Amino acid sequence: MKLKYAIFDLDMTLIDSIIPLTVSANLLAEEFSLPPVTYEAVYRAEVSVPNCTFQSLWQDLWGRYEPRWYEAYADHIIDTEYQSMKLFPGGRETLETLQAKGVHMGLASNRDYPRRALEAMGIGHFFSAVVGVLDVERSKPAPDMIIKALELMGAPAGETLYVCDSKGDLLAAAAAGVKAFSVSTGGHSAEDLLKLGAWRAGDSLSDIIGFF
Repeated sequence: MKLKYAIFDLDMTLIDSIIPLTVSANLLAEEFSLPPVTYEAVYRAEVSVPNCTFQSLWQDLWGRYEPRWYEAYADHIIDTEYQSMKLFPGGRETLETLQAKGVHMGLASNRDYPRRALEAMGIGHFFSAVVGVLDVERSKPAPDMIIKALELMGAPAGETLYVCDSKGDLLAAAAAGVKAFSVSTGGHSAEDLLKLGAWRAGDSLSDIIGFF
């Protein structure tokens, strides 16, 4: 049976969020006289901690965390982060193909304001429902976001695919009763993602097209 609905995770699924995280971290480093960081260091820190936060990321990078760093980030650095966001290869083409096939798409992200990121990359129009952490009581790995997206889309769980990258995403998908396709861009191999509970797994977003 072909699926009719798709809900996407955002960070490390649709976008390589390590790029903007590295940009914002180095802007903080410049402003607060901290050592500069590399893409590789940010990647290791981000994927090593489930549901990584800015506090845990910066703690890992610099050995400490100061609340004023986040104040600076929220005040004037976040706009630069949006400007540096990039879709993974094949991401836009996959969204365009699914839209042409009549697939209804939503997004469930642990970001506070995921709509801003979508609009910054010019892909907001693909999604009829966008759910962030401020829209629900519990963030992933709880299923609240996916359930709310299903409700907003009018989508039956059994006809919906959740496209994601992490163990927390897979736990949320299982609890929401939807199939999960995991991409290996978040630090886990496709083989490991299947062991973690993914219905299907692959290395590219375009691998999902055949399910619709």
